[in-house]
Amino acid sequence: MKVKLTLILIAFCSLSAIANNSKYSFWTQKWMDNASAYEKESGNYQQTLHNHSWNYKNRKLLHDAAQEYLIQLEQQNAFYIDPELEDYLYQLINQIRPKAFPAQQKINLNIKVIKSAIPETFSFANGTIITSTGMLSLLQSEDELMAILAREIAHLTLDHNVETYTAMQTKKTISAIIGAGIYVASTANRIDKGDSYWEADYLGSFMSASSELLSYGILSALGVGYNRSRIYEADEIAQEWMMKNNRNAYALPQAIRRLQFYEAQSRGTINELSENRFFLKNRFENILNKKKYHLNPTGIKMTILDKEYDTNISDCLKTNAKLLVANECYAEALPLLNRSIQSHWTEGEAYLLKAVALRHTKYSEKDNHNILTILDKAENNAVADLPWVWSERALIHLRLNEKKKALDALIRYEEYFAQEQSENMFWARRMIAKLNKVTN
Repeated sequence: MKVKLTLILIAFCSLSAIANNSKYSFWTQKWMDNASAYEKESGNYQQTLHNHSWNYKNRKLLHDAAQEYLIQLEQQNAFYIDPELEDYLYQLINQIRPKAFPAQQKINLNIKVIKSAIPETFSFANGTIITSTGMLSLLQSEDELMAILAREIAHLTLDHNVETYTAMQTKKTISAIIGAGIYVASTANRIDKGDSYWEADYLGSFMSASSELLSYGILSALGVGYNRSRIYEADEIAQEWMMKNNRNAYALPQAIRRLQFYEAQSRGTINELSENRFFLKNRFENILNKKKYHLNPTGIKMTILDKEYDTNISDCLKTNAKLLVANECYAEALPLLNRSIQSHWTEGEAYLLKAVALRHTKYSEKDNHNILTILDKAENNAVADLPWVWSERALIHLRLNEKKKALDALIRYEEYFAQEQSENMFWARRMIAKLNKVTN
């Protein structure tokens, strides 16, 4: 009899616990779970809100600093502007967290994309999530992107930015740190990068500035320098959200694995990830090896063909490839260009960039003829003028010793820039003069 009563009591408590857990939304419950032990004992959401220390002063300081940083990014032409992509990202974050944050947190979800080949995603205390063209391009499915965004929303829900605030941080010290980075970045922006189509005119010149503006020192001052326990906590909440919402359970480990591979390949280069901020070591294993998720290593798929995802970010893939081409990382740009071209939407510039990248990595006669075919596709799919198709044609015809065809291509190229006193025009005229001497 006692055994039966005990079992009934256990069952009742279990049902009560389930009912209590289902009383709130996923994210509200996570916030409740993160409250202090004293606050959780009441089981009253409104009472917990009332008792919670919201750190108004620290929160306002971080909000103001984040706003200053965002203004500086805009002045440095750092943002990648694409209304369609922005709307797509807003749809995703509102699927992840459809309900507003508690009013006391002063958080309004917002998302911006920066032009940086380095895969970055981080968030500020005011609710602004920053991701990069590099991160969107590194990921290969919508589920992987959802997992990364869910992780940032977990950081915001648990107030990790405010928790990382230290007594050493003041408005003055944060502004000084940001100001130092901005000074170096703006100095880099004044360097003359030439006027070729993939450089200063198109990209702003954020390539040189990004390493300063995304430095660990600046982002830590803004509350993004999480310790390993907070990184793991956000990962695990994101993993739980993915599984609870029937998304790909392997998406987050796959995304972390891609970051690990990227870090290994980029170590020692200007595109190196900051180990202090990403804590990549053991993060993959932390998710994969937890028994509660029931994940099997064979479920990890590092090669995914997701045309819908690539179509949604097609222009972003092209832009990130352009950043890589500008940085002479031609081999790294090619896979992104192939994804852009194979999606349901592409344009001539992606083909042109592929031709540029192939010209720097392939040299056989067969390769050169293939590049000419790709340049035909660039011209046929162009939605705007692409005069650089003709400079590329000229260089390939010269490789093939087809001087007359090279001359014809250069004349067309020079005609386009005839009204400008630009380096493009002067280069074309020098080449035309040289070929006229050779062919006459």
